[in-house]
Amino acid sequence: MNRLNIGARAHDLSGHSLQDIIDEARKLGLDGLQLAIHKTWEAEWQARDEDAIVANIHHLQRSGLSLFLLASYFNPAHSRPDVLARELERVRFTIAVAGKSGVAAVGSETGSLNDDEWTWHPDNHGETAFSTVEQTLSRLRPSLVAHDRHFLVEAVSDHIIHDAGRLAQLNARLGARFQVTLDLANLLNADNAARWRDVLEHFLLTHGGRIRLLHFKNFILQGGHKVPVGLEEGIIDYAQVLRTLERFQLSHIPVVVEELTGAALADSVGYLRRLSE
Repeated sequence: MNRLNIGARAHDLSGHSLQDIIDEARKLGLDGLQLAIHKTWEAEWQARDEDAIVANIHHLQRSGLSLFLLASYFNPAHSRPDVLARELERVRFTIAVAGKSGVAAVGSETGSLNDDEWTWHPDNHGETAFSTVEQTLSRLRPSLVAHDRHFLVEAVSDHIIHDAGRLAQLNARLGARFQVTLDLANLLNADNAARWRDVLEHFLLTHGGRIRLLHFKNFILQGGHKVPVGLEEGIIDYAQVLRTLERFQLSHIPVVVEELTGAALADSVGYLRRLSE
């Protein structure tokens, strides 16, 4: 197996200064990061200080950390035009930063008709919601082309783009600038969690060539609800996941460990390292 290229979300680390991030990443043995500018460097984002943000990213890169993704999650189906306009401005700013700092991609989930609550809505999987997401994301294409970047779309079972088929339909319409983040846990719920192997296989068969990032997290079910746990502890068998990725020749794709901090994050990164030895 290829040596795994493992990262974490920068805002899940204990400190947000450049040196804090570098020190903790080295302690954890990380290869890279997923960075949400507005969460990690809020003051610079509020000031729209593009030069400072780019300089910070270059500092991380020179320290040996890859930047796997500039996460710019937003709800493309938000019903308030003023909110959506502000969010699109943030994504476009992030795309420009990605272009100037050499980060290949920006990415997001696709939200819900519940606006600021990214939760299940009975019309999330309907055609109107799908069309709204398609139209909104298409407005990012000029920025992606201008800065020669890609946008990674992540499917989530309760969200508007919720499975492999719907994501394939969206990206076929949006074009080659739109690629894929695979988060297996996000595709699962109480109804299909026991079939996670089939869900994974189907997704890889559908999207293998467009997957640019993997999100790893795990969970157990309590009363039909997903409860986050360490990677070694939940329903998903990540040893099997890695074997499947290797069979599909996708084990080189960067992995971001999510929803964990502190000792739990360290334990899960160590677990992945052991699996890939």
